[in-house]
Amino acid sequence: MDTNKSTNDTTNNDVIPSSTKYQDGTYTEKGDAWEHGNEEAMVVISDGKIKEVTLRRLDKEGKEVDYEQWTGKEINGKVYPDLKKAREDMANAIVDKQTYDVDSISGATVSSENWKLATKRALEEAK
Repeated sequence: MDTNKSTNDTTNNDVIPSSTKYQDGTYTEKGDAWEHGNEEAMVVISDGKIKEVTLRRLDKEGKEVDYEQWTGKEINGKVYPDLKKAREDMANAIVDKQTYDVDSISGATVSSENWKLATKRALEEAK
């Protein structure tokens, strides 16, 4: 996923401002485990800024889920949120806004909150 974008949008005082300079590197952290597994964020910092974010959903065994099953459609009577699109949209928003504090994705609220938490933890490591 190519998310090499950056802006200096700072609208929330509770959020790490985009002027925060991070240490270059790749940082990977997880959100909190829950009944369906966990979410993970890999954040690439370059020139002190968020350059790329990769968000993953892990099952209970720690393996990345098959996003083709998570398409927003009903399978065997259960609707699976469109995690493929949600994770791409959220990763792009994090890079664009240079913060983990972005809007949650409708229909994937728990995953969204955990991706934000994982990203926050990764950025704390990058300070």
